[in-house]
Amino acid sequence: MAKLDFIFSVHMCALSESISVMRMLAEQAEKNVALALKEAEDLIKEHKHEEEAYDQYGESYVRQRTFYSCGASIDYDHDEVLLTHKFMIAQLTRRSAFLTMFGLFEHRMSQCLEFMLELTGFEGKLKGMGPIEKAHDMLKKVIGGKGITDLDHLTVIRNVMAHNDGTAKGYSEISTRIGRKNTWEKRVLSAIRKTEGVGVSVNFFDGVLMDERFLEYAADDFQRYVEEMEAAVQRYHAKYGSESSKNRRKGWLSRIKEHWFVKMFAYYFSNLSSALQNR
Repeated sequence: MAKLDFIFSVHMCALSESISVMRMLAEQAEKNVALALKEAEDLIKEHKHEEEAYDQYGESYVRQRTFYSCGASIDYDHDEVLLTHKFMIAQLTRRSAFLTMFGLFEHRMSQCLEFMLELTGFEGKLKGMGPIEKAHDMLKKVIGGKGITDLDHLTVIRNVMAHNDGTAKGYSEISTRIGRKNTWEKRVLSAIRKTEGVGVSVNFFDGVLMDERFLEYAADDFQRYVEEMEAAVQRYHAKYGSESSKNRRKGWLSRIKEHWFVKMFAYYFSNLSSALQNR
């Protein structure tokens, strides 16, 4: 099979490196969670405050009450404070790690999408909101990767974490509703069902929770996708090698022309501004 050139190798090397970074993030996040949970008991602080109370005769008096705090958790119940703190630490640490992993992958995929567009010379419209969704549409529509399973479940989880504070609003109602569901509702249901066996669950308040398995699973699924994408692009190049090389050269020339035009426009504008100032 004919191998692609240096540019594609650079993109794939960067993607592979990002997967290694993701695995490091996942491992470190779980270590941080384990350490924080271990130290949580020692971090609880006891406080006292005065409050007005009433005896059995309706007479008021001042009494002292004890309450506890740990991080952002405050309550009169010691055990409740401890449980809430542990919960928040675990979920926020995993959420932060996953959002970083997803952002890194999205950045690398935008570069791969640009390369695939140059490789094929495709100028049509691609479905999707971001580079990951558009790259997948490109793989299916042009490259020939129709058998590649998408990453929509991870995209949905990411959106829930980033935009809804980890809450899949209305999930309890949606999951039991027999009637019609809109596109977003179908995506949420599919995402939860695909990931509930690998570390994702939904609580009574529609909060999407991650356990110790999810980050590793996400890194594995990103890697699976990268390998399948690379194989599909290699097959495309082996089949349309000469034509794809022409398209790629055309893309480079277009970028060179665009860069030259921008530089010349900036040079002209700079000289014009200087001339006007000297008048």
